[in-house]
Amino acid sequence: MNLIQKGDLEWIAFENLTQSGMVRHGFTTRRGGVSTGYYSSMNMGFSRGENREAVAENYRILAKALELDETAFVATQQTHTTNILQVTAADKGCGVTRARTYQDVDGLMTNEKGINLVIFGADCVPVFLLDPKNRAIGLAHCGWKGTADRMAEHIVRQMERAYGSNPEDLIAAIGPSIGKCCFQVDDPVVNLFRKQIAFADDIIFEDPTEEGKYKIDLWETNRRLMADCGVKNIEIAGLCTMCDTQRFYSHRKMGEKRGVMAGVMTLI
Repeated sequence: MNLIQKGDLEWIAFENLTQSGMVRHGFTTRRGGVSTGYYSSMNMGFSRGENREAVAENYRILAKALELDETAFVATQQTHTTNILQVTAADKGCGVTRARTYQDVDGLMTNEKGINLVIFGADCVPVFLLDPKNRAIGLAHCGWKGTADRMAEHIVRQMERAYGSNPEDLIAAIGPSIGKCCFQVDDPVVNLFRKQIAFADDIIFEDPTEEGKYKIDLWETNRRLMADCGVKNIEIAGLCTMCDTQRFYSHRKMGEKRGVMAGVMTLI
């Protein structure tokens, strides 16, 4: 994992994806945009209530820095589902420069060059996938509910079906999100994970600071979900968004008065 700066803009990039030479990608931080107030300064979400032109300018800033076509972004419409959209050139601009033609989509994948897939996060786990043999990419938004519903597994299987991807060939990355250090939950969430995740006892821990509370390791859960599918090359950023709200937005710490980061990836 590398922290990259270009002017005031700062983003996270993954060594395994960069070394492939097949994608341009990044996960934004709060830094380098034109947003003001509690959105400051690189808010990537049009649905947060901020002036639309400020968010649009943030996309233009990101496109210039990553050498992307600013008209070719395609963004999720996240509602904590496991729905995955197979994106084509006809979708370019959806969710950024024009209205979406879909809804309830938490994952995107494509095998077409020059399409900038976009997912959002402000504690939720962003998962990046590249198939270097069949030249396909996928992005998945894995909040705690999506993680419990095994979204990371779903997108691996969808890439298998759509593009013939072999999980052993995939290059994967898990971006900045809430860490085990901060993700405190109670019985209903624990019970859901135990119902849905076969290895739940390996990723749930009693919180010694508060009776009846637990911590869940979402990074390891998503890593295991992909590893159990056969994915071997998985890089984890290891950066907790709730621990560092100078660099990241965090829903748990900041509530609704915040922006969102974006995970972006494009086949080149």
